[in-house]
Amino acid sequence: MEYTAQNLEYAVSVFYNGEQEVRAQAHAWLTVAQRVPQAWNFVWELLQPNKGTEIQFYAATTLHTKILRCWNEVPPESYTELKEKILQSVIAYSKGPKIVTNRLCISLAAFILQQGSADVAEILRPLSTAENTSLLLEVLTVIPEEYTSMTMGSAMRSKNRAALNQASGMVLDDMLRYLETVYNDYNTASPSEETVHAWTCAANCVASWLTLDGQDRLDSATTPPQRALLCRALLTVVRVLCRWNEAMSDTALEACEACLSAVRAAGTVDWGRDPGAESALIADLAALGEPLLEANNQPNSLNEELLSAVITCCVAVSECHARRLVEAVNNPEREHSEGVLRMLQLLLTSQLAPGHYPIHETRSNLIFGLWYSLQDEIFNILESTDKIHPQWHNYFAQLLLTLVKKSEMPSESALSKDDQELLRCYRQDIADIVMYCFGIVGEWCWTYVESAFTAAESALQRESALHVFLALADAAPSNRAPPAIVALLHHALELVADTENQDTRVLHTALDCLGGYAAWLSSVQSPQTAALGQRCMRAAGTALLRCPAPAALALRKLCVNCSVPAAELVADIVQVAQSGSGTADAWTRRQLLSAAGAALTACNPDDAEPLLTSLAHGLRQNLNTQVRSGGKCGAAECVSLMGALSQRPALACILFRELLPALTLMPSKPELVQPMFQIVKNTVSALMGECTSIGEDLEKLIIAGFETAPCPAGLDVIKLVTVFTVGEWEGASRVVRAGVMASARAVSPVNSASAVIAAPACPVPDLAEALFAVLTALTQKQPIAIDWIEDLLPDLVDLACTCVRLWEVGPAGAACRWLATLAQRRASTLQGQAPSLTHTVLRCIGGATPRNQMEPLAELLLALNRAQWAGGGLGAWLREALAHAGFPTPHATEAHKQKFITAVLKERTRRVRLLEAVQEFSLVCRGLIGTEYARQSISYKQMVS
Repeated sequence: MEYTAQNLEYAVSVFYNGEQEVRAQAHAWLTVAQRVPQAWNFVWELLQPNKGTEIQFYAATTLHTKILRCWNEVPPESYTELKEKILQSVIAYSKGPKIVTNRLCISLAAFILQQGSADVAEILRPLSTAENTSLLLEVLTVIPEEYTSMTMGSAMRSKNRAALNQASGMVLDDMLRYLETVYNDYNTASPSEETVHAWTCAANCVASWLTLDGQDRLDSATTPPQRALLCRALLTVVRVLCRWNEAMSDTALEACEACLSAVRAAGTVDWGRDPGAESALIADLAALGEPLLEANNQPNSLNEELLSAVITCCVAVSECHARRLVEAVNNPEREHSEGVLRMLQLLLTSQLAPGHYPIHETRSNLIFGLWYSLQDEIFNILESTDKIHPQWHNYFAQLLLTLVKKSEMPSESALSKDDQELLRCYRQDIADIVMYCFGIVGEWCWTYVESAFTAAESALQRESALHVFLALADAAPSNRAPPAIVALLHHALELVADTENQDTRVLHTALDCLGGYAAWLSSVQSPQTAALGQRCMRAAGTALLRCPAPAALALRKLCVNCSVPAAELVADIVQVAQSGSGTADAWTRRQLLSAAGAALTACNPDDAEPLLTSLAHGLRQNLNTQVRSGGKCGAAECVSLMGALSQRPALACILFRELLPALTLMPSKPELVQPMFQIVKNTVSALMGECTSIGEDLEKLIIAGFETAPCPAGLDVIKLVTVFTVGEWEGASRVVRAGVMASARAVSPVNSASAVIAAPACPVPDLAEALFAVLTALTQKQPIAIDWIEDLLPDLVDLACTCVRLWEVGPAGAACRWLATLAQRRASTLQGQAPSLTHTVLRCIGGATPRNQMEPLAELLLALNRAQWAGGGLGAWLREALAHAGFPTPHATEAHKQKFITAVLKERTRRVRLLEAVQEFSLVCRGLIGTEYARQSISYKQMVS
């Protein structure tokens, strides 16, 4: 369809109003139309005032796209004409539609940047009149934004950066002039909507010019005095608007947020090591925030958004200048210290926002990061002063008690799913900040939390205290028992042991505390803590019916860490694990079996064997049930128990023997082969070098499993068995052969007539990846295992060479790595296939496989280049393959090929340099060289010098 204005209008109408399929076609055609040369003409036809808003917006978007992507189509002599047309359009749409006006302003900004930002003032002079003030401010605002987002060469970016740095001073002076109207008399009348709008636009412009990213930030172009004047005017705007708006309107709120965002931008740049200016800004922010917080610090405040904006600004500036807060506390007699200390108290008050987060307030979460910055700065200064100022103890103790209060959970009925997730993250943040408090307050933390628990008047308050107590678990001092920790642990124990306590949230947190302090209990090693540990275990056991999952987890942690009481209660723990086998929660069953395993490991072997036999009998029955009826219970539980017995190989062997009758049945069902291998894998891991004692049974199970359904778990078992038994068990060779042969048959790609051109398809990608990973490990670490399958190597090499061409990243990369290892260790095995393999690698680099596979292909080329070959080598194979015209693709010229060959052959050690060469040649072969994609690629560099 021809690119006429009429056709374009029709396509836009179809895109906005047509059916889904037709809309997609219209979108594709309109996108192509934006790149055609005729677009420079039809945009002006579509920008006529009599056209619809959708058509005007498409035209403005097309103009922006042409300036960004097709600038080379504009001859230099047409620059002036294009500038005039854009300016006329911007002025014509000064009254809207807003969406079109904005896009035209962005187009003008892009034009200015394509000119290197030369003569910005001259280009924008037509917009300098009073009636076009809003247009001028909008264009000035989007220039830095467009500069950040535009793709441009380094020379053009440097030119623009220098021009913007030079212009920024004048721009910010102009913005200050617009903002100075805030100092007019507004005691008797509020500012007009037009004035507020002008303040908003000026503030947005200030923020835009001060927030250029990274190295492009215009710090050098603005001075601290200039920023101080801007910040003072911006904060005055907020004061004026707050004076006249008891409840912020949308317009006033937008202006306040824009001003505070600009203050944040100005306050977080380098102030040239001017502590006085930094402290003054912090004091000014505190003076602004205090009355606002005092007037609005209540649940569900009407001005919650304003408070959040103020606190966000305060936090950002305070984090950037955290040293000033620390110095104010350490040296309160310094200038502005009083104002800085007020900021610190303001932030503490804000942290204690009344109500529950996120139902009643959404601002206390904004302050969390500041406490880390303060703690870090305190310790930095500590290196020179050797002591922390005692006032910091008071501040962080106050913060700790605040966190106890704020971690209270509201009723679940008041929380939506989203609110529940927000609260979960919020409480995790509280747990992290608690550790910062510990860094300053030390062991007094437990005393403060214990006092908070004692003073609590409700279950929710007690739960919040225990939540903070749990957060301190990792800091508990080993080999010592501070009274506050013991008292808090007793409080948690009493809540768990109280059978009438049905509050699941309180019970959950109390159980977590019992498990969280299990490691500390084991470190103290006293009769009192051993007795306490035993009581905790009993309490966790009794809580299983009321709160199964947390109770099981706590019991497992206690049994793993507290071996003495676990050994004394082993019979009870095993009984609990057996009775829990009927529960529907598989995760809970696994925790209970892990607890039982830890207790069995800790007790006397004579006592452990009969208990384990009884426990294993139930597990064997579950496995038999799974074989008969396909149930899901059994295998995972066996894995958990076997893992827990790894400290006592003799017990692991007993468990395996007890489970063996059921294990021998599992290979009869393909879906049970992988669970069977998981049990065997954990058995081998538990027995390690002693697994030869069950070698015959292992061999039968492994071979039967691979005959039924080869799987990655089975290959993991083979790798473990080979590592632990090499040279000691003759069955290892048979197991390796059986596993490799069965896996190779299963992963052989499906060949078709089109497979010569297209990549083959692998039926089981994860198994193929596991197979080549095992072969790589054996080739590197157990070469004797490769001797066992030497007669299979030709077929395996053929398979690997085929898999190199797979589109699946995992198996293709694993195949490349094994072939690379083989080239280094057994080059003779690969000699016959090396020329065709080189040809395949070049095809893959040229486009036969995705670009995310270049790294393993480069690794393979490096190995082929290093290997010692009889006769020819990689250089000859590369030249022979690339001698054919049009190979790998017609995009690769002879110059490209020769440069690539030279780069590959030169690099025998530096992987990164070789990878760069491979990636560049891949771009060439795919026709991507010189494109925007290539310019943005990390490894891109010009191929033709």
